[in-house]
Amino acid sequence: MRWNGPDGFWASDEADLVDVAWVHDWLSNNAYWALRRPFDVVARSIANSLVLGVYSPEARQVGFARFVTDRATFAWLCDVFVDSHRQHAGLGSFLVETAIAHPEVADMRIVLAAAPERTLYRRQGFVTLPKPERWMEYLPAKLAGVPGQGSGSTR
Repeated sequence: MRWNGPDGFWASDEADLVDVAWVHDWLSNNAYWALRRPFDVVARSIANSLVLGVYSPEARQVGFARFVTDRATFAWLCDVFVDSHRQHAGLGSFLVETAIAHPEVADMRIVLAAAPERTLYRRQGFVTLPKPERWMEYLPAKLAGVPGQGSGSTR
């Protein structure tokens, strides 16, 4: 599926259009939650998720987001980013708006983890979890302290 965005930019959920090497490079070098994440992990995460890319009018990828979802009751929006050279042009809002309106997740609970100062998500209707104390995580010992593998929590 394809959505038109600002200034000729567009989004698509076609996984074949995702530039996996570009997404890996951005995540593993720029995303505090995924620093040094191995290429094979990024590739598997893309293959097993509902993905959205944002593309320039020339079809060059400039943004990315993915959902971990059962496509029935729950979706986790994660790995959301717009290339730093394209930020502040409304593409982040376009990406998040498009993502949460996607027909495969539009009628279910969507969660994400983000720094509290990220007002982009609040503008789109995200709120603090009403009972965060009910959420827990499990991190296998082999992943503790491995950059790009854990949830990003501090222990």
